[in-house]
Amino acid sequence: MRRLVTCFAAALCLVLAAHALPVHAEDMSFTVVNVEYEGTKIWVPSTLVVRKGSKVRLKLINNVPSDPNQHGFAIPAYNIAEIVTRGEPKQIEFTADKEGVFPIICQLHPAHVGGELVVLP
Repeated sequence: MRRLVTCFAAALCLVLAAHALPVHAEDMSFTVVNVEYEGTKIWVPSTLVVRKGSKVRLKLINNVPSDPNQHGFAIPAYNIAEIVTRGEPKQIEFTADKEGVFPIICQLHPAHVGGELVVLP
């Protein structure tokens, strides 16, 4: 039941985000921060929603206080694989040129919680 509620909440968030986005592609900027909560490391926000054709700018900040001091941020479908060191933010840019839902992972620590990039038509 909890999983069903979580899936419904995620779907609702995507629908609301889709209606909040402009109809045409535009530049989108996000600050994505790696945090630790009760021993779990996660990038937040964990879901990024853009339109196809948008130029996406990400500022990646590693705020995890525990070791190791480096964590990965990767979107394999877009050939993005960055290593972000605590205290050294990184900026990346790419064009969202394909529609779909694409996993965001930590390529250095596969057990860490990932997210997703949602590219709408």
